[in-house]
Amino acid sequence: MKNRVLVGLAVACMIAAALPATASTFVAMNQEELMASSAAVVQGRVLEVRSFWNADHTIIVSEARVEVTDLIAGEAPAVVTVRTFGGEVGNYRVEANGFPTFSPGEKTVLYLSADGDAFRVAGHAQGHYRIRATAKGDFAVPTLGDGVRLFTRDGKLAPAPVSLQLDDFKNQIRERRNLIELRDVR
Repeated sequence: MKNRVLVGLAVACMIAAALPATASTFVAMNQEELMASSAAVVQGRVLEVRSFWNADHTIIVSEARVEVTDLIAGEAPAVVTVRTFGGEVGNYRVEANGFPTFSPGEKTVLYLSADGDAFRVAGHAQGHYRIRATAKGDFAVPTLGDGVRLFTRDGKLAPAPVSLQLDDFKNQIRERRNLIELRDVR
């Protein structure tokens, strides 16, 4: 019996060691909530990414300069600076699960909220989609990642966002924006 308990503990430790060490939990946001917290929704291409320590030297922050190729909703300049947590400086690397990461040349759709002299992605990674070219056309692919869990406001596990055909996705955003504007006028 004692051996079974020890074997059981050993197996449990191995399983625990195999699980991700970090995870992030967020309240799921639907498209209307993302839009309500955004100054703009843009399609763009990442020009460059730089990482640096914040002013207090307590966390690494990254900034991506993104060329706006299609202003889907709201207002934004032709090139936006998007700031997010995480990045790499020298021998230090901060991975912030659930926050967007960018690569030069990446094509993307972003829900953007004003953040001082830059923008941040609304809903963290929930407002960040990478554009992937396929034989069936371009798709907007969510970027949440494996270390992220989304829950509804009543505490239930929320369904993961799905990839959508890019033009359909942009049309949904534009239609939702028009409905929101009509509702606000009334």
